[in-house]
Amino acid sequence: MKVVVGIDVSKDWFDIAWKENGRIKTQRFDSTASGINQLIKATPADAIYVMEATGVYHARLAVMLFETQRNVAVINPLVIKRYGQMRLSRVKTDTADASLILSYGENVEFMLWEPEPHHLQELKVAQGWLDDLTEDMTRLSNRGHAQSYLVVRSAMVDRQFLRRKEQLKQDIIECEAHLEKQVKKHFAELYKLLNSIPSIGSKTATQLIISTGGFTKFISIKQLSAYVGVSPTTYESGSSVRGRGGIAKMGQGRLRQLLYLCSWTARKCNPSCVALYERLQALGKPAKVISIAIAHKLLRQAFAVATKKTAYSPEFA
Repeated sequence: MKVVVGIDVSKDWFDIAWKENGRIKTQRFDSTASGINQLIKATPADAIYVMEATGVYHARLAVMLFETQRNVAVINPLVIKRYGQMRLSRVKTDTADASLILSYGENVEFMLWEPEPHHLQELKVAQGWLDDLTEDMTRLSNRGHAQSYLVVRSAMVDRQFLRRKEQLKQDIIECEAHLEKQVKKHFAELYKLLNSIPSIGSKTATQLIISTGGFTKFISIKQLSAYVGVSPTTYESGSSVRGRGGIAKMGQGRLRQLLYLCSWTARKCNPSCVALYERLQALGKPAKVISIAIAHKLLRQAFAVATKKTAYSPEFA
């Protein structure tokens, strides 16, 4: 019988729970290298360490356990939350959360975790920084729009505004160039194949590669579509529940946005997308629905190009 160690990770410490002689045992360690080494000494070597993905806080713990040849599983926090709701859990403490994760690990099948290659981790860090820079630029642009309506302006604020905007612009250009350079270095062939798809440009190809780990994380387009967040949703039950459908927006917002923008060009130059656009338009579908459908089509084409390792062909529906 597998031994599971449930771990609830916090910023400064982590709580663990595992069964010893049929009884749940709990313990707390500091989120330091010393604390992780204490955890390794205190628990069985053949245990499976199950934890939630908690931003950056779980990373060092998961990597150190993996490097000492321990079995590690990193679970989406939403999955654990839904598991707790299913069990009607009413207590919310660090110890209770560790015990809940222990229960999940004992009763649910899951994949073991292993760290991504170093170059892919670096790309994700840089991509996260670019996302922050882009948000800052949007916020600054909105502020500039508001300032343009002010009756009384501040010359000092205007100078700083222009200086900050120019600096952000240069930082974004530098970051995008770095990402493209690293992607071409480590995923040269895949990058070239994705750019063969009409309307897919360098930014979208780069984001596709980073978000999917070079298309190594998914075995089907259904999985990828759900991850990106372009899967259609249905809310119906029996004869009385007829909710409004839409798309599952739980995925990669930045990638979904880029694919949506690409759809505007794809409806004119990508043969399969042109046909889809004309068909949906003839049915009277709203413009946004059509754009999302085309974005999904582009994602299917990208998946086909990546998995077949061949350039785009109109046959890739």
